[in-house]
Amino acid sequence: MLIPVSGKGRQQSMKRVPFRVIVPIFLVALLLILLAVIGRTTPIKIIIYTDFECGACEKLHSEVEPELRQRYVATGKAQIEIRLLGAMDPDSSMRAAQAALCAGDQGKFSEYTDALFNAYGEEENTAVFSVEALTTLAAALDLDEAAFVSCLNSGAKEIEVEENMSMAQADGVGTLPAFLIGDFKIVGYKPLDTYIQAIEEVLAVQTP
Repeated sequence: MLIPVSGKGRQQSMKRVPFRVIVPIFLVALLLILLAVIGRTTPIKIIIYTDFECGACEKLHSEVEPELRQRYVATGKAQIEIRLLGAMDPDSSMRAAQAALCAGDQGKFSEYTDALFNAYGEEENTAVFSVEALTTLAAALDLDEAAFVSCLNSGAKEIEVEENMSMAQADGVGTLPAFLIGDFKIVGYKPLDTYIQAIEEVLAVQTP
């Protein structure tokens, strides 16, 4: 790279910029570009506190969440973290949450969660939370049944569910489902547009 050197007369002598100067400038420019790209592409985080033994939670899962995943997760704009609670019933809903986490150990958290919410359904069929029913559901999803039962009976996932409940308390969650994004906290079941509006506002703030 050549730059002019000021001087008297008609002509100006030219001087080469040392390579050791060019490289740092190039690296700084590259870093700024990367930071700009990362700022545009880092997905926003959505946290959903939910409980299998919660009718409003089932509605959010079946009616709202699929649309949000299609619009925002599939396009890389957002990621959704599901935090399962055992708040509705210390026995059945706690067991159901642990079952889903055990399924997650075999890579089928989403599939098991979908199937269990579907089994609970609008009829709020609590019979699906028995050990037998939870195990049957695992078998239907081709999980290793022995490993699933061992995980469920061991209570190994109880600590994780209790940690979720502690985080829910720290986040001031008193009603389920609870949808957290940015400074927004939406509790209970709301129309789809309510969640979309919150997401769009957060995206607008975070987009350079």
